[in-house]
Amino acid sequence: MSRLVVATLFPLATVAAADEANATALVRRGAARGITVETVTVDRADSFVEADVYLVGGTGRGGVGALVEALTSTDLARRVTDGALLLAVDAGLDAVSRSWVDASGTRRQGLGLAPVTVEPAAEATGTVVTRPDAALSLPALTGWEANDLRTVREDGAPALFTLELGAGNRTEDASGHVTEGVLAGSVIGTRLHGPLLALNPELADLVLARAAGRTEPWPTLAVPSVERARTQRIAEARRDAPRADWRSRLPARVAARLHR
Repeated sequence: MSRLVVATLFPLATVAAADEANATALVRRGAARGITVETVTVDRADSFVEADVYLVGGTGRGGVGALVEALTSTDLARRVTDGALLLAVDAGLDAVSRSWVDASGTRRQGLGLAPVTVEPAAEATGTVVTRPDAALSLPALTGWEANDLRTVREDGAPALFTLELGAGNRTEDASGHVTEGVLAGSVIGTRLHGPLLALNPELADLVLARAAGRTEPWPTLAVPSVERARTQRIAEARRDAPRADWRSRLPARVAARLHR
């Protein structure tokens, strides 16, 4: 049986958004996949550990500066450069970005591990529904966004998701789809809470596979209770989406043609 160490970093530095539960989701999914997952919480720089997966999350801009300072005082950058996987959620993504903007409008430097810059934008709050991604073996997933930020991917880094519903990065891909997050090497960045991995075990599979160096697809492993809850949540989000905004669910190029 394989063994992975998952470290949750400085969970009290920012406003909690249940992201620490992503570690528990990896333990459960790992057990189902024959992987023993050991979890560690790092709340001081001197308790930093070498791990296979690092989780950093939270929401809001108030604690990002403190989170950057805390992360800078650790060996995280070297570990990620050497191949450890980093899942950075929302405030965590700000902290590991190239730069972000604090509540006063001042641009601040992040750790630079994720090839993105962050800019102010209109506030977006609500359920997000992603489009299936066969290349990553991901079905339609769901999560919750609540931020006033635009995430600009750089150096050609691909998005983690394209969206059916939600504001995401406030950017589109070449096909005109709204994008969300970033997937760059061993760094996975997203704004989505949930907790994301508990709501979407297939994404937990992606994290586990990359951390374990697995290249072949996992066998299908459904979790009926999670699948029912997710299906219901996606159906409710689709139902509650304003009818007047139905064009937003189409690729931008298709929607543009309908206005001609």
